Amino acid sequence: MATRTISKPRGRPNNRFGDRRIEVLRTAARVFSDLGFRQATLEDVAREIGMTRAALYHYSQSKDALLTACGDIARQELMEAVGHARREADGRARLTAFFQRYAEIVSEDFGRCFVLTDASEMAEDERTTSLKAQLALGKAAAEMIAEGIADGSLRPCDPRVASRLLFAAFNGVARWRNPPKDVAGDFLDILFDGLAPRG
Repeated sequence: MATRTISKPRGRPNNRFGDRRIEVLRTAARVFSDLGFRQATLEDVAREIGMTRAALYHYSQSKDALLTACGDIARQELMEAVGHARREADGRARLTAFFQRYAEIVSEDFGRCFVLTDASEMAEDERTTSLKAQLALGKAAAEMIAEGIADGSLRPCDPRVASRLLFAAFNGVARWRNPPKDVAGDFLDILFDGLAPRG
């Protein structure tokens, strides 16, 4: 396996164990995204981070537990993105702020893992939690679209269909190795204005 650089942990853990745990989880998320959760093993994670499998058990007893912990971080970041977007003035601005942050999150290890891990590969509890989060995110985006239609910042359409379209487009960012810096802006320009010539 090619050596990959481990990203610096985000946030400020208050002790060495917390810092190392985030590093372990970030590495697990990257391995699961790159190899596929079903194909990846605890040995792959331990090898990538440079520890023994026995040492890895100090941080997690199973691959499923690692995935759940990674998913918890991604879900928290995504729901925080919804909260921040809600502060914007109108529906279009809220939708823009949310998907700009969404693109950033799914370009990073935890977000990529959340998007790229198939629900069929998850343990039942994690599958249920993940699906609930996806439904909540879809509902939030649809509400922003409906608000935009009501305030005139977006044209009339079916908010649920538009929400699905946006997530289908933005989830693809997780598969890009090096997405363009302003991929969210490019996506939204096309989705807001369409492909038909103007005038």
